[in-house]
Amino acid sequence: MHNEHVQRSYSFACLDCGHGWESTYDIDVSVDEHARITAIYHLGGRRVPSPLQSPRCPACESRKIRIMRPGRVATAHLHER
Repeated sequence: MHNEHVQRSYSFACLDCGHGWESTYDIDVSVDEHARITAIYHLGGRRVPSPLQSPRCPACESRKIRIMRPGRVATAHLHER
């Protein structure tokens, strides 16, 4: 069995209300002897579901979310001016 701890950041944008945010997740990744991968996500010390599965907007609760590479939300806000 192989275990690894990684951090990944994602940017999110709600396609309903336009809210944008970025979060960095601590991820514990395990690979068992049959090459099955298990990833356990933590945000702010709490275990959370994978942000890639069914993210929800913290502003309006919509599930119409675009997931982008880190830093995209800040870039989008600069172009709004």
